Amino acid sequence: MKKKILCLAVMLMLLCQPAFAQKVIVDGAGDDLTGAMKDASRNAVERVVGTLVDSTTLVGNGRVQIDRIYMKSQGFIKDIDILSKEKRDGLMYIHACVDVDTDPDAELMDNLKMVMMLNDPRIAVVALRQETSDNTVGHDMVTETAMNDKLLKLGFTHIADTASMYETSDINMLGQIFDGQADARLAARLIGTDYLVLGRARTESHVISLPDGHGGYQPTLLSTGNAILTVRIIRLDTGEVAAVFTTNSRGVGNSGVMAERKALINASVDVAEKIEQKFRHLSASVDVVR
Repeated sequence: MKKKILCLAVMLMLLCQPAFAQKVIVDGAGDDLTGAMKDASRNAVERVVGTLVDSTTLVGNGRVQIDRIYMKSQGFIKDIDILSKEKRDGLMYIHACVDVDTDPDAELMDNLKMVMMLNDPRIAVVALRQETSDNTVGHDMVTETAMNDKLLKLGFTHIADTASMYETSDINMLGQIFDGQADARLAARLIGTDYLVLGRARTESHVISLPDGHGGYQPTLLSTGNAILTVRIIRLDTGEVAAVFTTNSRGVGNSGVMAERKALINASVDVAEKIEQKFRHLSASVDVVR
C-alpha cells in the first residue's frame, strides 16, 4: 500500500509540476571549468529528480534508466549562474545556481514519467472467452483472476479490477480490438490504465481412457483439459500492440469443467510470466533520453 501511494504521488507531481524551472545551489568539480559545470549540472538534476522520485521504489531497470538521465544532465539545464570558482590541487571547483527545466512537457519530466510507467505500469487485464466456432461469448473470470494474481506476485502493484468496468455490449468492441478491426484507443474510455492486456481463451476437454486389456479402452473418472490463450499487450494512449503471446496448456480434473479450469490457470500463469519479461525488456531497452 505504501509503495502504491508513493507511485501515485510521484505521477501526480510529474503531471502537475507548477514550476517550469527549478533553481538549485550546487557544487561542481572537474579538470577545467567545462568539466566543473558538467558535474554541477548532474548534481543539480540529481537533486531535482530526488525530490520527485524515490529511488528505493524503483525495480528492475528503473534505476538504470535514472542513471541514463543523469548521464544526459546537461540537456536538462536552462541556465548556470556561477557564483564562485576556485582552482585547487589541479582541479576547478565551482559553486553555482543551476536552472533545471521542469516544464511538464520538457524532456526531463517526460522521461521521468516514462521511467515510472515502465517501472510499475498501470495494467488492466481483460480476458474474452471464445467458443470452438470462434465466437466471443463473454469475459473469462478464471483467466482474468489467475493472471492478476500472478502479476501481483511478480511485483506489479497497479493492477486494475476490470470486473465492473465494462458491460456486455462492450465485449463485442473488445473482441474487435483484439482482431484489429477497431482502434485500441477506444478501450481507453473504459479502462484508465497505461496498458491493456487483452486475451482470448479457448478450451476443450476429453475423458481420459485407458487400455482395458482386451484390445479396447475403458473411460476413467478423470478428464484432460486443453487451453489455448492468446494475449495482446496494448499501450492505450497510442493503440500500439507492444507484444503478442500465445500459450497452450493442459490440466487434469475429475470433470471436464475442472480440467479446463486447471488448464486455463496454467496458461494464465505462463502468459503472466511472459508479460513480466516483456515489460522488463521494454524497461531495459527504452532510450529514456530522446
